Amino acid sequence: MARELKIVFTGGGSGGHAMPAVSLIKSLQKYSENNDIKLSILYIGSKNGIEKKIIANLNVNYKSISTGKLRRYFSFSNFFDIFRILKGLFDSFFIIKKFSPDLLFSTGGFVSVPPVIAAKLLKKKVIIHEQTIDAGLANKISSKFADKICITFKESLRYFPNNKTVVTGIPLRENIFEGNKDRGLERFGFDKNLPTVFFTGGGLGCHILNRTALKIMPQLLEKTNVIFQTGGSNNGNDFIEMKKIKEELPSDLKKRFVVYDFVNEELGDVFKITDLAVARSGAGTVCELIALKIPAIFIPLSIATNNEQYKNAEIMKNAKAAKIIEENILTESILYETINDILFSDSIKKMKESFKNIEDTNGREKILNLILETA
Repeated sequence: MARELKIVFTGGGSGGHAMPAVSLIKSLQKYSENNDIKLSILYIGSKNGIEKKIIANLNVNYKSISTGKLRRYFSFSNFFDIFRILKGLFDSFFIIKKFSPDLLFSTGGFVSVPPVIAAKLLKKKVIIHEQTIDAGLANKISSKFADKICITFKESLRYFPNNKTVVTGIPLRENIFEGNKDRGLERFGFDKNLPTVFFTGGGLGCHILNRTALKIMPQLLEKTNVIFQTGGSNNGNDFIEMKKIKEELPSDLKKRFVVYDFVNEELGDVFKITDLAVARSGAGTVCELIALKIPAIFIPLSIATNNEQYKNAEIMKNAKAAKIIEENILTESILYETINDILFSDSIKKMKESFKNIEDTNGREKILNLILETA
């Protein structure tokens, strides 16, 4: 008789919170198929968060709850959000009680706190995962109710109790390792003699990067191939504007330029042909680039809590595998010159060689085993 395994996942607010869950869900689905396990997964997220769009691509039931932001500063919104969070707690309680899971796994973000508390009230096992070096407020709260706490970087140990914290790394998506260079070049119709630059601000997008890169695109395409993921920034208008710019390019440059709002199944091939990434520095992005040994130019989110994206970027910068351009000094000339200096000198070779000094942080198998042991 097949073993039954029921797991609730929660987490959201950004692609950085949702993608680790995607990696684990796909790994669990594959594991269950190969080991005669009847797997049931439920995802709890917000009504309009990016996690809803991301999880829609999986064969997983999705339930929405009321959400409110947890702020560390005075705001009148705090008063209203208290009631939204309380409603989210009641929503989560009845959803989890009805589903009756063996375990809840949280990847953080404000939406994750009510389900974590509800699961604990219902005496369900809880595992949480912290992606960044500096723990977020949501996970600091959730850690009080967790049976196990997984962290990506050992530097995060100071935020959590030692007796239930495990350094696991981050669960990276399996498909990022499945790319093929020849297939990628053929897929995009790129000139194999030109280097390829991949721009990404993550799922939410990065308007300042999109806007700045837009101005240098014709010049950059004279000597490179470009894949651009705009994300959902500027209410999707950045994607529309980027597509418009592409259509106005001369035909020889147009064929070197591929634009996505969000890269999906093509991602493995995108990474395989990428020589240089220009990106935000969320923990997931940094860890993927480390695992794939892709040099980068990072533009950290300046308003990130405790400047966490800068600290993430420093992991590669300190190993000489990346450069950092802060938002307050980002201009089209600085961006173009930095890309040019890396790609058309011996810098790119030295940056690629520098990855030998960085520890791989892919923790997918470790966390999968922990889930199976705990459930």
